[in-house]
Amino acid sequence: MCTIIVTIRSVLWAVMTIAGSLMILVSLFTNRWLIGGFQVPNNGRSVESTFNNVMDKFSDFTEGRKIDDKIAFGIFLDCVKPEGSLIFEGECIPNLEKLKEQMLSENDNDFPHAWKGGIACFSFGLAIMVFTVVLSLLTPCCRYCFCCSVFTFCGSVQMFSAVLFTLGLLSYPAGWGSRKVVDICGSSQPFYLGECQIGGAYWMAVAGTVCTALASSLTVFAYKSTKSHKTQYRRQDGDKFICVP
Repeated sequence: MCTIIVTIRSVLWAVMTIAGSLMILVSLFTNRWLIGGFQVPNNGRSVESTFNNVMDKFSDFTEGRKIDDKIAFGIFLDCVKPEGSLIFEGECIPNLEKLKEQMLSENDNDFPHAWKGGIACFSFGLAIMVFTVVLSLLTPCCRYCFCCSVFTFCGSVQMFSAVLFTLGLLSYPAGWGSRKVVDICGSSQPFYLGECQIGGAYWMAVAGTVCTALASSLTVFAYKSTKSHKTQYRRQDGDKFICVP
């Protein structure tokens, strides 16, 4: 039987890891990255965008949900609200077939190339974070892998995830010059949003990135706490469950 070691710092690291992962996950599936007002449609794409927003409002009305008074878009431009009650405000699930078509398109007007890179960074970084969440739940018992401490390994890959999330956050304003965004926000350009404003989901992704970086830093303190003198004395006494500050 393994020796279970739980410390305040190891628990804090696990909580920070879970919080960062959840923030990034929720932000990706929320249509609150971009908040815009009504723009008179001036081409086929903008007419389609306006029509989709009207249908979303009508769907909210028919299903008894609170009608969203904002024209909001997520990092996935074409997404739909799930049926029934929403888990969180602005919940939006991308249409996978249309997303695949947009990701493979070479036309920046169909889907900004910068956003494609951002989605790739967020997806890869989130996959790494989910893996470290699993490891953080196992560290009370399993603290070593083949080459090094689990804390050291998780700290390294979490910092890599924080870098990926940062690239994803920078890629979003880099795509504001796309025709899709111009149709929504008027005279927008890369890193200049025009008549729109940044939504809460973007700031949630920023908070998730900060939590990820903090979680990476906390691995150093979490590792030291499991190797403290008090922990070693308890192990020498034969304790199988050790809980220390």
